[in-house]
Amino acid sequence: MLQSSPTIRALFAVPDYRRLWTIGALVGVVRWLEFLALGIFAYQVTQSPSHVALIALVRMLPYVVLGFLVGALADYVDKQRMLAVGFLVSGIAFAVMAALSALGLAGYGTALCAAFLTGLLWTTDLPVRRRLLVEAAGVHRMTAALGFDNSNFFATRAAGPIIGGVAYQMLGIEGILALSAAVYLTCFYLSVGLKDVQSSASDTAGEGSSRPSVLSLLIPPRELILSRRFQVVLGVTVVFNIWCFPFLSMVPVIGEKEFGLSPALIGALSACEGIGGTIGAILIGLLAGQRPQFPFYYFGVMGFLVLMLALSASLTLGTTIVGLLLIGVSASGFSAIQYALIYTMSPPDMRGRAAGFLSIFIGTSTLGFYNTGFVFSRFETADAMMVIALEGLIPLVILGLLWIRAKS
Repeated sequence: MLQSSPTIRALFAVPDYRRLWTIGALVGVVRWLEFLALGIFAYQVTQSPSHVALIALVRMLPYVVLGFLVGALADYVDKQRMLAVGFLVSGIAFAVMAALSALGLAGYGTALCAAFLTGLLWTTDLPVRRRLLVEAAGVHRMTAALGFDNSNFFATRAAGPIIGGVAYQMLGIEGILALSAAVYLTCFYLSVGLKDVQSSASDTAGEGSSRPSVLSLLIPPRELILSRRFQVVLGVTVVFNIWCFPFLSMVPVIGEKEFGLSPALIGALSACEGIGGTIGAILIGLLAGQRPQFPFYYFGVMGFLVLMLALSASLTLGTTIVGLLLIGVSASGFSAIQYALIYTMSPPDMRGRAAGFLSIFIGTSTLGFYNTGFVFSRFETADAMMVIALEGLIPLVILGLLWIRAKS
């Protein structure tokens, strides 16, 4: 049943939720602006596709190397202050890089620094911003709160490539960096203005929870790692990041190779997944309520792989458009529920470390991009899609059986 409109109004009536939701929207816009603009700039400077690929790898590096440490810090220090400091440092750093670019002193190293800072800031999203967002909305509205927040991700992903290209053409790399600095400083202002979320956090923690020791910054929480249900959630995350998410990077290749589309139409085709994801995220916010969360998570990934397999059997422009829209809807189930599962199955004093540990597995997308590129270079497009879908479905089915066994 749909959530009542008073419930939705009550959610957005919470000032801290509105601020954190707005921060997510602003950072989402900048993320995709930078994603395209830094790639264009790197290629203009180096004329090397491998240097452009390195930008994407550097952006993901903080997930793998620093994800757990960032999550552990979120358990150890004030999360609101951590969020504010991250935006302040990023805003100042991007302002300096914008000034260097305006003076003609920016080069490939500047793009690498910007990509690393963006990746590091995004590493704080799960353990810090989303945790604060859940605590601001209240655990009883967690799924709806995360669903509506996740709509930002897909909406900006749909519009980002188009906006990024136009913005780079109008503003240049110095303008993009300056715009990023302005957005990060705006987010700093919004995060400083959070008022009630910290008291909500202490209420959520409950009695008997203690502040983690400094040693826990280096040691993953053993209780969680040995939990079969937590292991399954991590496994589904790996499946999505190796066999689902990287497939989307092949959409431009499919558009040009199979359908001969122009760059503008390829951008529109790529936007279909983001449009579907936006619709799906809003529907989850309306429909989820108090329903069990894992089915949304698991079948979101299952739907993605099954749709990819179906597309491989009938690859036309029409089926691709419909398929990408539905893939976006499926992917939104995974994205919206991911943190909700981590939050509910983790003890209050371990939620940051649990989210940080999850970030390491999100970083497996680097392996996924390599696998996707390898398969698409060895097979025809439809066959490559079939191979990748089957590669992902096999471990996903096993994980589903393990989840059922863990519940029994």
